[in-house]
Amino acid sequence: MAGVLPLWMMACVLTSCLRAGLDELPVFEEAEITDVTFEYRYKDPGSVWIDGEQTVKWISLPVQDKVIDSGSGTITCTLQVPAAGANTTFTEAIRGQVSLNSLTGKFYLSTAASIAPVEGAPTLGVPGDFSAPRKYRVTAASGATKIWTVHVTGLNR
Repeated sequence: MAGVLPLWMMACVLTSCLRAGLDELPVFEEAEITDVTFEYRYKDPGSVWIDGEQTVKWISLPVQDKVIDSGSGTITCTLQVPAAGANTTFTEAIRGQVSLNSLTGKFYLSTAASIAPVEGAPTLGVPGDFSAPRKYRVTAASGATKIWTVHVTGLNR
């Protein structure tokens, strides 16, 4: 009886549950950035966690004059800083602190692609400095790579 269990386990491990003749899945070749968005994160002085730390809030910065040039691998845009709101935590004082040095970028990619910062570019999803053109390597599912340069040319207030 003790010898049956290892044989059964070996049979399960060495056999496949897949059927033969299945269609091949497509290999995605595109290494594109299809869109960009940015936000500014700030601490809300009127909202505090149980540990005494201020709550982090964020506000989207609308992207304007966006040009995505796939041929050259460049994206240029300006960002609009929203107006302060009377009924929001985004006050005029916080609005005045928004700068290209502390933005959080989010990029939309081709299907199954991945992205990595190059030459000191900020990690996406983390506040970083976009005051100069930044480079990112996009890797397609097929392994093809493309270097993209993202240039935020300014903030409109």
